[in-house]
Amino acid sequence: MAKKEKQPVKCDQCDLEFPESELSEKHKSKAFVWQGKVMCEDCLFKMGASPADALTYSAFVGSQQPRRPQNY
Repeated sequence: MAKKEKQPVKCDQCDLEFPESELSEKHKSKAFVWQGKVMCEDCLFKMGASPADALTYSAFVGSQQPRRPQNY
């Protein structure tokens, strides 16, 4: 079975690609999710929002993961 290739994460506005290393919790993310769209910091500001108004990409992805029940 062939491995499924990961698609690079891109800004939905300007198509800027984000290196995998910039998407982790350890780095201050340059990729944000605002109103359901992935955006770079520049495009986020152009839309009239700030990083405080959006989720970092890594926080957004983490919030989409199913969680195990506490009482298992």
